[in-house]
Amino acid sequence: MATILNSRLAKLRALVVDDMPTMRQNIRTQLGQLGIEQVDQSATPNDAIKRIRNTNYDVIVCDYNLNKETNGQQVLEYLRSQKLLSPTAMFFMVTAESSYDSVASAAEFQPDAYMVKPLTGGKIADRLERLLDRQQALKPITDRLQMKDLSGAIAECDTVLAAEPKWIVDILKIKGSSALELGNLNDARVTYKKALSLRSDLVWARLGLARCDQAAGQLDEAKKAVTEVLEANTQFIDAYDLLAQIAEAQGNEEAVLDAFNKSYNVIPSARRSRLMGDAAYRVGNLEQARQAFNKALTHTRGSLTAQASDALSLAQVQVDIGDAADALSVLSAAAQDHQDDPCFAARQATIAAQAFARLGDMNSAQAAFASAKELADGVRADIHTLTLAKAAFCVGLDEEGARIVAKAIKADHENTRLVAFARRVLQDTGNEALIEKVVDESISEGALIVEQATQLMRAGQFDESLAKLEEALTATPENTGVLLAAAQLHLLWMSQKGLDRNYVERVNAYLAQLDVLMPNSERVAKMYRFLRETLVKASVEA
Repeated sequence: MATILNSRLAKLRALVVDDMPTMRQNIRTQLGQLGIEQVDQSATPNDAIKRIRNTNYDVIVCDYNLNKETNGQQVLEYLRSQKLLSPTAMFFMVTAESSYDSVASAAEFQPDAYMVKPLTGGKIADRLERLLDRQQALKPITDRLQMKDLSGAIAECDTVLAAEPKWIVDILKIKGSSALELGNLNDARVTYKKALSLRSDLVWARLGLARCDQAAGQLDEAKKAVTEVLEANTQFIDAYDLLAQIAEAQGNEEAVLDAFNKSYNVIPSARRSRLMGDAAYRVGNLEQARQAFNKALTHTRGSLTAQASDALSLAQVQVDIGDAADALSVLSAAAQDHQDDPCFAARQATIAAQAFARLGDMNSAQAAFASAKELADGVRADIHTLTLAKAAFCVGLDEEGARIVAKAIKADHENTRLVAFARRVLQDTGNEALIEKVVDESISEGALIVEQATQLMRAGQFDESLAKLEEALTATPENTGVLLAAAQLHLLWMSQKGLDRNYVERVNAYLAQLDVLMPNSERVAKMYRFLRETLVKASVEA
């Protein structure tokens, strides 16, 4: 095949991932004939991940069948979930199996293109050209999205659509999700309905309408819409995830588990195993949780995609079931794989303390607890902190266990999962009598601070209100309830008194912290909308 001269392709840097040397070289040759001269090669998933961490690739061509431990879909899942790919990177999946179509359509992380062997330079060029055309056309929109300017992105959607109508489906998808994130539910509904009027098979648009119902608090309607999608096709992973979110909002943990069980049957990935294991553990189905975390370990064994949490979660479940010796074996094996993980040692010691106590080796249990306590010093109080409380109870330090539980709840009293797990810890360790004293009183204490600050604000005592919240944040700097209240009170003050740049900076700092603590939270999204509306109002009045 003659060399195809294309200045756009010549600028690209590519990575070919395939365990067969002849295939790697063949694809490299095909890319070279297209004018792509910067082509690296990887024979294993681990080497590919290492390269991608250190190099900004424009194109990744990856074989689906790589080895027994990790396939191409798992590599893509890991890269996307860990945000290792640049927003403009194009991921091509290559397979000899036409059945991959069903895998790709169901997967939550889809490749930009997939191609069936044998590959030709013409096939690759056609896909690259189309994707580059799409990138160029949508660039004004994606630039706005990268700046988190959702209103600007929506405006650009209309502009680009007028100039590039061929990309209408892609544009409507972005416009609908942006409107939904901004809380403009009516606009989002109109956009999703317009997409469905073009093509009735656009599942993302049907799920978008369900998300509008969810955001409006119409959970039964949202559940009905998602159920209808799944009745038409049981393969859509996003639908199961949304069903799980709705079930959790309704307080139905069994339905959450059922949704994740079904999603695992569609895509038996490590991430699905973790979701299934976490849900099973929350409802007390320890045997299913054990099986799920075991599967997660199996999916990622020997791979960089392995996560320390899989072994730690499995060991915790084994302790709870009564297999303390097996738990210690799992921890010992995992320690060699995750010795560079700064969080692993603390959680390992916490679970080991419980295991030794179960085995009656109290000297080792107390030593492990002392180590866990030292390693956890200064670490954010969260659900993992509660396992330290569980260890304290196991080694007979009941008062210390109660203090740890109270501290964790006071640090994040509005976190429903944290509170539920705290109750579970007290029940599992035979301390049900402490639930009202430790859990309920700690929740009330945190809620009281927010309520007092709100009342001071309503009375016009803003400085006093702020001082109350700042005092709470000094004691519990990552309390999401207090951070939300602080952001809200600053915004309320500015909506009444006018713009204050110092307050805008504070609110941005609060929201940035909440983005980390509460990713994808609707409450945080509402605060961002409130901030934007406040800034717009202030600029108009100025």
